Amino acid sequence: MHGIGKAFFATAVVYGILGLLLGLDMAMRHDHSELPTHAHIMVVGWLSFAVFGFFYLSLGARVPLWLVRAHFWLAQVSVAVMVAGLWLYYGGQTQLEPLAAIGALGYAASFLLFAAAAFLALRARPVV
Repeated sequence: MHGIGKAFFATAVVYGILGLLLGLDMAMRHDHSELPTHAHIMVVGWLSFAVFGFFYLSLGARVPLWLVRAHFWLAQVSVAVMVAGLWLYYGGQTQLEPLAAIGALGYAASFLLFAAAAFLALRARPVV
């Protein structure tokens, strides 16, 4: 599971950079209307993806591959959709709020997949 662990961590770094850039842009323009977008990028994209990456690097071998892949792809697509929806919504395209909601629901489902993976990994016998 080292590949998916590394991929989660790599995308976490990308989201961290995007969140940093958005935060700097808001500060320089003195316009904090995208603060919710910035917060979601940093917490969901940067922090949770980094945690997922470390989890799969350390305990991923104890999780069925299909579950790991399902979690990875659902999380990746959902967070991208959610962040895009939030950015558009707080940028004035309020009719696109359902896009953010769809992404958030997808991320919630992906987190439930992660919870299942975590419980399976914690219950499994160590691989020697």
